[in-house]
Amino acid sequence: MEAVLAHIWLREEARLSTRRIREAREHFGGALEACRALNEGDLFFTPREREQKANASWKRAEKVLENCRKAGARAICYEEDGYPEDLRQIYDPPAVLYLRGTMPKWGEMPVLAIVGRRKASPLGLETARRFARVLSAHGFLIVSGLAQGADGAAHQGALEGPTPTVAVLGTAIDQCYPASHNGLLRRILEKEGAVLSEYPPSRRGYPGYFPRRNRIISGLSLGVLVVEAARKSGSLITAATALEQGRDVFAVPGSIDRPEYEGCNQLIRSGATLCTDPVEICQEYAGRFPALVMGLSEKPEANEPEREERDVHQSKPAPVGLTGREKLIVDSMDGLTHIDVICQNTGLATGEVLTSLTMLQIRGLVRERGAKYFEII
Repeated sequence: MEAVLAHIWLREEARLSTRRIREAREHFGGALEACRALNEGDLFFTPREREQKANASWKRAEKVLENCRKAGARAICYEEDGYPEDLRQIYDPPAVLYLRGTMPKWGEMPVLAIVGRRKASPLGLETARRFARVLSAHGFLIVSGLAQGADGAAHQGALEGPTPTVAVLGTAIDQCYPASHNGLLRRILEKEGAVLSEYPPSRRGYPGYFPRRNRIISGLSLGVLVVEAARKSGSLITAATALEQGRDVFAVPGSIDRPEYEGCNQLIRSGATLCTDPVEICQEYAGRFPALVMGLSEKPEANEPEREERDVHQSKPAPVGLTGREKLIVDSMDGLTHIDVICQNTGLATGEVLTSLTMLQIRGLVRERGAKYFEII
């Protein structure tokens, strides 16, 4: 508790920047030691920093923790074990993360950020949702910013899969912006997801907070997928930050005549990985997470329990070497088939179907034709 209070005090009372808190923590060996040194007027701190702390007290830091309890949130400081390790390694990690919901087990699953335009096109919204849905079905934790447009679509898609999703706010932890996403935020929390912010409860908003949160979105992630981005876009800030942090950057290409794809096409020209299918991202990380990218290590099982036979027309002979679940899905498909029809015909859950369909796509047996329609190749 002392470490949390010390970090809150340095940030909220002494008003040190996250960079200066990191420097002070490294110089004095910890946040609590940095607080003591600042109170003693150590010359490591600038005259302005020493002056700012003149009227500081622990009461405000204690009030922040009290407000967290009232808001159903908790504070996690840089020095605690629960702090995300990947975020800890960036240049200016938040001194304190405020959390609502369930903190994910960051090191045990692949984490991907999906970002894009607030005024995304219908195609951009569907792309963000589809990528998030399929990746969630394969064990990817999707991180985004809860904004209008592509961010919201990514969270919605992730909620259709089995893996939780995380929203990073550019506001105080007890606020939701835009207010129209209050329902989406509740669904994220209900499905054991999390909402994070570096701003304590009741903090007044400021436009500059939103670009600052982008470093957290990318810092938590292995890579960032940009779905749509104009030439000047907040999504490009996230992509640039990701590159600075050594993260992977993926971009969905688009028409050269459409302004909403100028940013993505520029990212690809600059070296970002062109990405047209979530399967490609699964393949990128399958080697690092062989047991957690669900379905990628699935092997044919000769003795898998048989399901009730169905009188379903099969347009093509089923390929050999399929798992029982994959064969059931292939048998249920007749030409171009919607995923809802597959679920109805097989009795499988959407997440199970998506997992097997992605595996079948990787092996070149099935392809997606858009709008959740699939066909056997």
